[in-house]
Amino acid sequence: MLEDPNNKDDNQFQYDSTPILIYLNTQYPRSSISLFPSSSEQREQVIDICLRLDSTLGLYARRIAYVQILNESPNILSLVLREKFSWANNPDTIRSRLISRFVACFIIARYRVHRIREEQVREKIEQILLSIGNHLRTNDYLVGNQFSAADLTFCSLVKLLIRVPCFYDDRRFQIIFDYHERIRRNYDPKYPNIDNELEKHIDKHRIQIKKNEKSLTTRLKIFIHQINIVQRIFIMIMTMIVKNIYGPKTDDDIPQFKTSSSRNKQEKHALNDQRRINFKSPWPMMKFFFKYQCHRLFTVPNQAAYLNIKT
Repeated sequence: MLEDPNNKDDNQFQYDSTPILIYLNTQYPRSSISLFPSSSEQREQVIDICLRLDSTLGLYARRIAYVQILNESPNILSLVLREKFSWANNPDTIRSRLISRFVACFIIARYRVHRIREEQVREKIEQILLSIGNHLRTNDYLVGNQFSAADLTFCSLVKLLIRVPCFYDDRRFQIIFDYHERIRRNYDPKYPNIDNELEKHIDKHRIQIKKNEKSLTTRLKIFIHQINIVQRIFIMIMTMIVKNIYGPKTDDDIPQFKTSSSRNKQEKHALNDQRRINFKSPWPMMKFFFKYQCHRLFTVPNQAAYLNIKT
């Protein structure tokens, strides 16, 4: 959401990335870099690409990124509350660790991160990246011969996949991440700094894991986990139980809603997969948390394993 206090005549609030870019380009046309070509045909092409990316890659990449976070470092989810609570800035405290478990429930339910395998989200992302990768083999930009909102939108969405090994380590997508790096280097004033706290904590967590890999304690824990047949059988049984009790048919049937991405609301729009969650009494809330804690413990790890399968 964007609030423009300088706009006194029109609505000060703009929603979704594409309408925000269109609004900024219209309200502040003297910017040093124009995000939309002067050609009306190419301008419409840029808008269409942005909307299509928002409705596909944007939805898929966000879900994949959350699965990676839940599997790798769920404690950092407390950072989503840092604007309201100062203690949330430190994911390693007991309070942050506890609260992050509840935040995870909302994220799983809202973005359906426990269903990415059933909905073939990884395969859908691969198709999009391969298609754009083929285009970039003979073109420097997505539209025309200059940087545009299409490049900005695509790079902002691909950024979510940089820390997902199944994409970043796949040689088929090397051209995509090289392109992302080039766009950032040429057009991002903050390059090469990382200004996202989630990304900083993920990188910090991975560095710490690599340091601990060679320690005797870590090796011993891994060995015990591998030979602990009772634990593995318990997890397998619980996974089957959760799958049978809380299968896809039990998911909240909240349809996708559309948000306008143009001033003419009947022309263009982008899909949004966010789901509204409301509790009318404590009992539904308790059932909600129990259900999605089960998904967090037994379903999401399988979704993460699905991401790690080499193709």
